[in-house]
Amino acid sequence: MHRVLCCALSLGALLVSTAAVAAADTTPPEVAQAERLYSDGKFKESLAILNAYLKDHPRDATALADRGDDYEALDDQRSAIADYTAALAINPDYAYALASRCESYREIDHSQEALKDCDAAINLNPKLAYAYRERALLKVGSDVQAALADADRSVSLAPNNAFGLAVRCRIYVEMQSYSEALTNCNSAIALDPSEQYAYFQRGRIEIAQSQWNAAVADFEKTLQLDSSQTGSYYWLGIAQLNLGAYPAALAQADRYITNNVDDPDGHLLRAQIEVKLGNTAEARTSATNALRHYRIVNDESGAAKAQALLDSLGASSTPAP
Repeated sequence: MHRVLCCALSLGALLVSTAAVAAADTTPPEVAQAERLYSDGKFKESLAILNAYLKDHPRDATALADRGDDYEALDDQRSAIADYTAALAINPDYAYALASRCESYREIDHSQEALKDCDAAINLNPKLAYAYRERALLKVGSDVQAALADADRSVSLAPNNAFGLAVRCRIYVEMQSYSEALTNCNSAIALDPSEQYAYFQRGRIEIAQSQWNAAVADFEKTLQLDSSQTGSYYWLGIAQLNLGAYPAALAQADRYITNNVDDPDGHLLRAQIEVKLGNTAEARTSATNALRHYRIVNDESGAAKAQALLDSLGASSTPAP
């Protein structure tokens, strides 16, 4: 959850006009209270107030979008999407609701719907940093240069948004531009020491640079701030494997697999750790699981790594998917 209520702040938004103050004064007290609770991280309390309010005011688009934010923060993306859609039915030009629905669609891997919403939000409000930030996350896997352009636009519009800087850090990590990545992650953490995404991405930089102890610290910090960031278990396992802390690494690999059972990388990591522990049979089982899942997703490079490990263990059979 990385939203700013109603709009993404830009330098221009800091110049509050008399009209803006008057508009703020018209916010119903229940909605204003719910927004304060949301900003304090009290999403269930905010949700309860908005549920009661919307029973009597079902066509308040702002309240619907605010309730969508509560649902999104509580990881109920489908309920969030329903509320953003209802808000847009009342106000089709509600750019913030479009950007918010974009994020919720992205969270459930509905990338086409997400991109359509982010594009529409930007067309309606070309200064909405939030929409550029979300579109950057959507594009990073397919067009990293376009993702960087969107991240740059987001940061230029909202230079003090820590998550925007963390997103740009992530894009530079994908580009293996680690110096630029580190600058952005460090800036994000300086702005907001609780920005877990920045610690996560900085940990990836440290893995790439073989800074194992620093990586352990950053991934542990990530989990301290957000225990749902299960990818941290995988990277922790890699760092601890390279530090020779094999039992600890195995525990992290198991935690990762529990939450990501179909990810072949987790099974391959587990196999590599079991080799170090001298557990040949367990290593074969994990490498076989890795090979099967790599074949399911047609990852030839990963499959070759798993097969090579099996071969080194004297288990050259190649089980079918």
